[in-house]
Amino acid sequence: MRKNIAVITGGEAAEVGISLKSAAVVCKHLNKEKYNVFKVLIDGNTWTVEREGNPVKQVIDRNDFSFNIEGHKMTFDAVFVAIHGTPAEDGKLQGYLELLGIPYNCCGVLQAALTFDKLRCKQYLSQFGIKTAEAVLLKRGEADYAAAQAMALPVFVKPNKNGSSYGASKVNDAADLLPAIENAFKYDDEILVEAYLKGTEVTCGVITAHGKVTALPMTEIRSKSEFFDFKAKYEGNSQEITPAEISADLTHRIQRTTEQIYKQLDFKGMARVDYIIVGDVYYMLEVNSIPGLSEGSLVPQQAIAAGYTLEQLFDMSIEECLKGREVATA
Repeated sequence: MRKNIAVITGGEAAEVGISLKSAAVVCKHLNKEKYNVFKVLIDGNTWTVEREGNPVKQVIDRNDFSFNIEGHKMTFDAVFVAIHGTPAEDGKLQGYLELLGIPYNCCGVLQAALTFDKLRCKQYLSQFGIKTAEAVLLKRGEADYAAAQAMALPVFVKPNKNGSSYGASKVNDAADLLPAIENAFKYDDEILVEAYLKGTEVTCGVITAHGKVTALPMTEIRSKSEFFDFKAKYEGNSQEITPAEISADLTHRIQRTTEQIYKQLDFKGMARVDYIIVGDVYYMLEVNSIPGLSEGSLVPQQAIAAGYTLEQLFDMSIEECLKGREVATA
C-alpha cells in the first residue's frame, strides 16, 4: 500500500523561492509507485495541500495535520521537509510534527536550532577540534561595535541566523563596515563579523545511506563574485566542480570530519557542511541542516556523482524516517 507523503514548502524566510524550487524537484522525483505525494504550502497562517495534476487546493487542519477529500479525512505517513530558513531550519516545524507523532526526514528540533545559529554551532563544535574562523557577534540595539571595528580587513558580515547569503557581504574598506552591518540587521537581530580566510571553498554533503552515515563527493566552488553570494549560488555566477579538484588526502580528511560533525550533532536525513581550505588546513564555515534540493543544487550534484539517482536519494531519506518511527513504536 502506498504511503502518503507530504512535501512541506513555503515558509516565512527570505529563502521561500529556493524552498519552492526544492519542493518541485522532490515532488517530481519521489517514487509514485511507492508514495502518494502531496505538496503542502505554508503561506503565513494559511496551510494548503495539493496533489500533482490536481489544481484544487485543500486547507490543512493544523490540529492534526490532516485534510478532507470528499468528506474523507486524509492523514500523512511521513513528511519530507523542503523549507529553507524558518520555520524548519530553526526547528519550529519539527517541534510541531513531534507533538503530533508524524515522522519527518530531516534533523530534529535541537539540531536545527543549534545549526541555524551559526555562532553557537561553531562554539559547540570547536570543543571537538573543529576549526572555525574568528568571529564577533553583534546584537541589534548595541551601540558598541569596537570589537568588530578592531578586526583586520577584509571581513565578512552576515546574519547569524539566515541562509542563502541574504544580507551577507564582504567588507574590504573600513568605511563600508557600518553600512554592511546595517544591511545584515535587515535579516536578523544578531549578526556575525567574521575574519576573512583566503583559500579554496568546498562543501560536503552527508546522508544516512542504508543505515550508514556517508559523506558524498565534495564540490569545489569557484565563485565569480567576491564570495559565494546569492548570485553565485542561484544565478550561475560560479563554477561548481564535483568531485572537488583537491588532494585525495584532504578529500578523505574533510569527508571524515563531515561524518564526525553529523554524528556529533546526532543528525538524520541529508545535511551539508561548508569549508574553506587554507594551505592544508580546513575551517568549517557552517552546517546546513536542510540543503537545497533543486536539480542544480550541491547535494543533488554530489549524490549523482556518488552514483545515486534523485529518486534513490529521496527514497532513502523517506525510508530512514519511516524506519525511525517503526523503531520508536516497537
